[in-house]
Amino acid sequence: MRFGANTVAEADNARLEYFVQKVFPKIKDSDEGGIMLFISSYYEYVRLRNFLKSQNASFCLLGDYTEPRDVTRIRNWFRKGEKKIMLYTERFHFYRRYKIGGVRNLIIYSLPQRKEFFPEVSVSCKIGYFFSHWSANSLKLNFEVVNMLEGADDMTCTVLFSQFDQLQLERIVGTTSARRMITSEKGVFVFC
Repeated sequence: MRFGANTVAEADNARLEYFVQKVFPKIKDSDEGGIMLFISSYYEYVRLRNFLKSQNASFCLLGDYTEPRDVTRIRNWFRKGEKKIMLYTERFHFYRRYKIGGVRNLIIYSLPQRKEFFPEVSVSCKIGYFFSHWSANSLKLNFEVVNMLEGADDMTCTVLFSQFDQLQLERIVGTTSARRMITSEKGVFVFC
């Protein structure tokens, strides 16, 4: 989903405003949990955390300063649906690379700096979905099994971006697609 921003300096505020006005109301009105927000910078993480606190949202945090002893507890809360939203930072992913179970909707709040993180996080969510619904000993895990899982195809991934995210977008979808996404009249794009 493309949002508008006039300058690079305004992009962070415009992203948060777009999330507050367009994305969060849908999350708030939905009974379904399993929403993971991937955030690339600590600054955006803090702003989003503060906003969710102000809304009394049901959320948990896996970020830069999450204690190792708390990670399992937080992942279980999210997987079991005790917490509706999970904030997940790029830096946490860089150092820990956990598989996160219970993800139904992945929202890339800000595109990752490293292109390999986009498919890693997406696949990690599908593998996490697998482990949250099957015994780890019941089947050998491979990507064909994950793709054939009933329900895993129902997962969605939404990316918030502006024209100032073109370089990060290029790394993920390619130069031609990124240029088309940035300049198109449409603001929503679907990839299958």
